[in-house]
Amino acid sequence: MQIYDHTKITTRDDRGNGGMVSSGSKHASEAGASILREGGNAIDAAVATSLALSVSATPFSGIGGGGFMMIHMAEQNKNVMIDYRENAPQLATGNLFDLDSKNNVLDEQNHLGEKAAAIPGTFAGMSMALEQFGTMKLSQVAKRAIELGKNGFEITPFLDWVMSTDSDLASTKFKRSEEAASIWLKGDGSTYKTGETKKNIAMAETIERVSQNGIQEFYEGFVAENTEKYMIANGGPMRAKDFSLYKPIMRTPITGSFNQYSYITAAPPSSGGIALYQLLTLFQDMDLAGSGHNTVETIDKMSRVLKHVYVARDLIADPDYETIDSKKYTSDQFINSMQEQVDSSMGSSGGDGSQTSHFSVVDKHGNSVSCTESLEAFFGSGGVVPYTGIFLNNTMGDFDPIPNRLNSIKPGKRPRSAMAPTIFMKDNKPALVIGSAAGPRIITAVMQVALNVLVHNMDVQSAISAPRFHYHGDDLVMEGRISDHVSAGLAKIGYSITKEDDVTFLFGGVHAITISDSGEVHGGADPRRDGVAVSE
Repeated sequence: MQIYDHTKITTRDDRGNGGMVSSGSKHASEAGASILREGGNAIDAAVATSLALSVSATPFSGIGGGGFMMIHMAEQNKNVMIDYRENAPQLATGNLFDLDSKNNVLDEQNHLGEKAAAIPGTFAGMSMALEQFGTMKLSQVAKRAIELGKNGFEITPFLDWVMSTDSDLASTKFKRSEEAASIWLKGDGSTYKTGETKKNIAMAETIERVSQNGIQEFYEGFVAENTEKYMIANGGPMRAKDFSLYKPIMRTPITGSFNQYSYITAAPPSSGGIALYQLLTLFQDMDLAGSGHNTVETIDKMSRVLKHVYVARDLIADPDYETIDSKKYTSDQFINSMQEQVDSSMGSSGGDGSQTSHFSVVDKHGNSVSCTESLEAFFGSGGVVPYTGIFLNNTMGDFDPIPNRLNSIKPGKRPRSAMAPTIFMKDNKPALVIGSAAGPRIITAVMQVALNVLVHNMDVQSAISAPRFHYHGDDLVMEGRISDHVSAGLAKIGYSITKEDDVTFLFGGVHAITISDSGEVHGGADPRRDGVAVSE
């Protein structure tokens, strides 16, 4: 068994010549791989993986949340992004949250409780993906998730660690309702431990009901109706009408090039794709290979760029509600103006974010999926819709709580995200399918692992396992495995250094797949979480 341990690096990779799935749960990776073995394509496998994650990785993502799916269809040479990010209820306005005199949200209303929940988009997004690009029915790809919920799944080390170390979960979120407590706590109030079997029969029955009766069961029937009752009883703004109004959106991805590779990445309302585009453009002319991996010179070069990119991402919001010109922020003129500011000054505003899941899928035909999903924080808002097993997200916390600003709340609006599902291609064929969890650190995680593969020529598992740093705020934060010599050198030239654990989930959960020129497929999984790559 692979062990989640802040002091150890474990290998969770796989190789093959066919399809591959890499995700943050061995159960979900196996669910997706089983669909590939049955003849399904990458999109079919992606939906199976997503639904299995809903059951086996409930703290991080699920059908109570949303996300972005990046798709490459090989035969048509078609690239598309499905935006199934959660949106604000119709009763939610810029004044939704109570603020103090300093505009701080009172009582964590934007993170905990019914006001924090936005309309879930995951099931709608999965349905669109299947209808447009899949080959199987929802009832076929949902089977493994249903089995996991009814028969139980093994508690993994990371899930055990999350529940046992985050006091907020046991003290607040698990006990917000009898439903939450009955699902996630034992009879004596204790949490489940590594190796024990955990069931979520209510969620399994919800997935089964929707897979048999159609997506309308979620957005117009049982789930929507029960959510409205729950919200009215607890003073929340969400209503059944919000579910009926929800629609996933098919968007054109951000496209770019780096060295001999082209790539597609997330478009707004995600800021992650534009940030990655800006980073790669600015790195293009830097000799990162020559300056070495994780040296003082390399980390300094990259941090000077990161400072300005993280400031620029605050310019992004939902393009359906605000005037957001992606072409402007990816233009040579805009990026050159950023380049002029890459100097010796240190620091930028911002903070760290929350929890998410990422998975990557390829099939033997070259179809590829990079998908990032989230409940926002561990177990979302803590609210469970009765009789469904669904933890609702707390994505409303991603909005600016102050009214009349770019990312402020409006009915139906989607909040800004750092998600950056990305597919790199060489000669129009997928070469690296990648993405990550970890809030704002998604951007630096994807950036570093991609550069490890594309510049430093690491295999994908080595690239994922390598120590990471993050520069977003006043401190340059790094994993403890980066040498003291390097951290001392960076401190000497003016950086404020914070070292965290040798291996910590705060630096992301990257799940990626490489495809060589000869067709060998290599999947890697992040040791900072407890996922696994599984071949077809």
